[in-house]
Amino acid sequence: MGKSENTLIALEAALDRIALGKPKRIPTHRKLSVRAVEEEANLGNGSGYYYPEFVEKVKKTKAEIAAGTGEIVQPEIQTVRTKLKEQKRIKENFKAKYEAEREKLALFAASQHHLNDKLVQALAHIEDLEFENSQLREELAQLKRSKVVSI
Repeated sequence: MGKSENTLIALEAALDRIALGKPKRIPTHRKLSVRAVEEEANLGNGSGYYYPEFVEKVKKTKAEIAAGTGEIVQPEIQTVRTKLKEQKRIKENFKAKYEAEREKLALFAASQHHLNDKLVQALAHIEDLEFENSQLREELAQLKRSKVVSI
């Protein structure tokens, strides 16, 4: 027996212990994965991936365990896709809110500019009216003075 055969036998034995719910080196509540089987077999990280058939067997065992407990097991890529879709939805939601607030801000700025322009016009008009009022008062004063007759 070669070293690779011994490694495969150790991995198979570890997988069987985990499937039966009686692991020696890992907690029983830990999820089944290739890394968990490697730790149970007391092997290095990634050593199980040299055996593609074994990786498939772990996936199949995981699906069987989940089917026995009534859980639905999604392949890892589906889980990642689901998370990605959720993140996209959240991002689009925030983007829509951002755009709506940006439009409100643009309307507010336009309104503020319009009001500021009206204020400048009103102040200019007030200034003109005050100037005209002072001129009319002077004219009135001169008219009153001209009507005064000396006694």
